[in-house]
Amino acid sequence: MRHSPGYRTSATLMGALLLAGCGSLLGGGKRDDLFRFGVIERTNDTAPQAAVARRPLSLLRLRFAPEIEGDRILTTRGAQALYIKDARWVASVPDLFTQALTRQFGARAPDLRLASPRSATGASQALQVTIDRFEARYTPEADGKTPPTVVIAGEVTLFGADDRQPVASRRFSVEEPALANSTSGIVPAFDRAVTRYAAQLVDWTAQTSRSASSNPPSGKGQKDE
Repeated sequence: MRHSPGYRTSATLMGALLLAGCGSLLGGGKRDDLFRFGVIERTNDTAPQAAVARRPLSLLRLRFAPEIEGDRILTTRGAQALYIKDARWVASVPDLFTQALTRQFGARAPDLRLASPRSATGASQALQVTIDRFEARYTPEADGKTPPTVVIAGEVTLFGADDRQPVASRRFSVEEPALANSTSGIVPAFDRAVTRYAAQLVDWTAQTSRSASSNPPSGKGQKDE
């Protein structure tokens, strides 16, 4: 489903104002509140860890649907797309998502070094991440008090770096209910959803990458559901 990126609304979606054009600026001179997602909290575990040789994995530029590629916080209700008023991500969604993935790879797959194609020298594999849903979804019958559910969905494909032939691909989808119908309730739900999504993506990628590295290629990519 493609949403028209030309709308903004309050966190309660009440009294939404329809704005013309996707480049509409905020009025009144008020600064937006800025938020981030995907930050992993540090633990007090300071035990030394053995050094592990890190195999480079090339991360191709993340692909996002146009309506979620910027820094606005998207909500949906049926076929209607709206953005939360006076609130934005501190950076674009692809940038924050890339940072979240990098942190998760460091925490969950210490034998892999995620890097851009230019700095992934010696990488035998490349990872393509495509996200088509990154939104707080309201049910059509929801009233102004019902919290939305954050939905993140997309497809991940592991390629051979030399021939760009797909090794395997899988679609991931997570849903995380917001605890309140407000910005302070919705943003943490995005954070929890990104953490879960990234963890699943990293675990699958690490397992698939190791398996592909230890087995000769079959010539056909594996499609996981």
